[in-house]
Amino acid sequence: MRAIRSLPAARNSKHPKPFIDAMTALVAEFSTLPLRSKVARDKTKKDETPDITTDTPLEPVVIHKILALLRSDIFQVEGRQEDAEEFLGCVLNRLNDEMLELMKLSKNESEVNGSSGNSSAEESGDGNGDDQDDWKVIRGNRNKGTITRTTDFGRSPMSDIFGGKLRSRVHREGDHPTDNIQPFFTLQLDIEKAASVKDALDLLVGKDQLEGMTCSKTKQEIQAWQQVTLEELPIVMILHLKCFDYKMDGCTKILKTLEFPIELKIDSKLMSSKGKAYTAKQKQYKLFAVVYHDGKEASKGHYITDVFHAGYGTWIRYDDSTVRAVPEFNVLHPKAPRVPYLLYYRRLDTHYHGGGGAGAGAGAPAGGAPAGSTSSNSNNSS
Repeated sequence: MRAIRSLPAARNSKHPKPFIDAMTALVAEFSTLPLRSKVARDKTKKDETPDITTDTPLEPVVIHKILALLRSDIFQVEGRQEDAEEFLGCVLNRLNDEMLELMKLSKNESEVNGSSGNSSAEESGDGNGDDQDDWKVIRGNRNKGTITRTTDFGRSPMSDIFGGKLRSRVHREGDHPTDNIQPFFTLQLDIEKAASVKDALDLLVGKDQLEGMTCSKTKQEIQAWQQVTLEELPIVMILHLKCFDYKMDGCTKILKTLEFPIELKIDSKLMSSKGKAYTAKQKQYKLFAVVYHDGKEASKGHYITDVFHAGYGTWIRYDDSTVRAVPEFNVLHPKAPRVPYLLYYRRLDTHYHGGGGAGAGAGAPAGGAPAGSTSSNSNNSS
């Protein structure tokens, strides 16, 4: 976010970019820890939990202002609890859209100024998001006869970090399969029938029988099923554990113990044929942040966030203005009605391995609390 400010197009007031400006201003409130830096611990303490040095709490006024610009009433009723995943999705999508537009403007300026055309924006794609919601039909291998429809939200720094892709294949008896490839920023996992994140991932790729499907030629009802696989893996994998159960008569919270690991391996059976090209290291992730929902009801409660701080070498809990170190055991074993809601994992092939600990070198801003959390202290974190 700091580097964006150096782009000429970013300094052009004629092209508004409220979410980029707001996030840049928020990031500027924090200082970053130099790579490989470690915070010295008090050797006189009996336990190994470090004392966390914090600054005065801050209120993200710039974020409140940009939410008022949204056309819908979402996030605009003061005092009403909003969904952390919806907020995260809103921020990531708006940042992605604004970055695509900024890249497009930067490319145009380079062309006007006689650039050779090898700008970073051009290397990352043309940044044109005009057709990003359109389906493109591509005929596959003649022998397989697969029809693949793909959509994309454009390539930007946001999609390069958080963007993954899912392949949804519909099999019809006696007919060619149809594939839909769609992007995601957060991977949605149903947890009602799962005891662990591994179970939830297995359920994601399970075959779902489809009722009422007919043959395009005979118009007779045929057997059909749908299966989802992972097509592309993001650098940062955000898992959305769907603990809110929406039904016709309302919404309830799923209160259950769900196991989630520090180290997450994406099994080959979860991947599409293209996804199987990933190396073993590219399919391994390490946890660096957890957003929890605390409370028995779906309509109200409280969000807190645990983040692994590379400098302190420990997990830190952000609970409004309270910031303290917590053991890894507490991170992995929250007590009901507190449940994990968003899990942030980073791919191991992008890690810095200079230190120990569960999330060492996770690559987030040093101890930074992710979007959707309630962090409000400026302690080398964002």
